[in-house]
Amino acid sequence: MTANTTRRRNSPNQNTTIAALVHVAGLFFGFVAVAFAYLITDDEFTKANAANALNWHVPVSLIAVLVPVIGIAVSEIAGVAIAMIIAVGTICFALMASMKAYRGRAWKYPLVPNVINTS
Repeated sequence: MTANTTRRRNSPNQNTTIAALVHVAGLFFGFVAVAFAYLITDDEFTKANAANALNWHVPVSLIAVLVPVIGIAVSEIAGVAIAMIIAVGTICFALMASMKAYRGRAWKYPLVPNVINTS
């Protein structure tokens, strides 16, 4: 178990499938879908996973808004490079978090502050 993984008790009420889908929804619909899941769920495990996904997707979405500005101000190559890094990182981290959630663990995304408390 790594420092970024918190173990959850496997209870009959723990819905690992929904928790895993929260991370995948962030890939397709951004932080809006994740925030929606965070607000409507009653399951603590799903809420913890949604909070972890929000902690990643909100700052990354803000950075993604700044990428075109960087592309215009600095160079197109820099903007494209940053966009590619963000895209690959988001896909990899979301898939890793989704697999961990399906196995019953809430995985904290690296490199981002813990803005939304998961406990």
